[in-house]
Amino acid sequence: MARTAAYGKPRGSYNPAEKRRALLASALKLFEVKGYHATSVEDIVTDAGMTKGALYHLFTGKEEILQQLQEEYIDDRLANFRRILETYDSPVDRLRQLILESLHAISHFRSHVTIFSQERRFLTEERFAAIKKKRDQLDAMYEAVIQQGVDEGVFNSALQPRIVSFGLLGMLTAAYGWFRPDGPLSATQVADQFAELILKGLVAPVPEDSVAG
Repeated sequence: MARTAAYGKPRGSYNPAEKRRALLASALKLFEVKGYHATSVEDIVTDAGMTKGALYHLFTGKEEILQQLQEEYIDDRLANFRRILETYDSPVDRLRQLILESLHAISHFRSHVTIFSQERRFLTEERFAAIKKKRDQLDAMYEAVIQQGVDEGVFNSALQPRIVSFGLLGMLTAAYGWFRPDGPLSATQVADQFAELILKGLVAPVPEDSVAG
């Protein structure tokens, strides 16, 4: 017979990773509904069915949880971006897939995006800098793909990749406010429309002598 602790649970049943996930899930839900400032540590542990001691054993406090939620979202996106760059060679294909990935991220991480938009001011400078560093990596990947298209003569050389990437990312970031996965258009359909809109403005113009010929 397996030994049991005083409260009746088998020894070895403590699973820190599982408890972290439960606390993060509760915090995610409460931060979105109540806001970070109005959500207490007590609220989080009560929703997760744990104690404050368990939370402080796994996190330094509420702010670290907020940071972890943002890193959870950004780390997933970085992994997807790298996969896209490894899978596709053409700048056009890469850009289409990056746009699609951004819309899927809105679908799967809507709460994370909402919380970051509304609650990031509660992160201290050091924690915010850690998040910004990763977000800058995402931005740099977009800019690099656009630069690749310009270098290969696929995209219009009159356009500055940094300005284009800022405009594109702004458009995609704003989409979380109106895009709904259960709406009339799927993420793929919206991504196709975005890609057409962007690519028609990016594609290098055909030389006049080619048209004449």
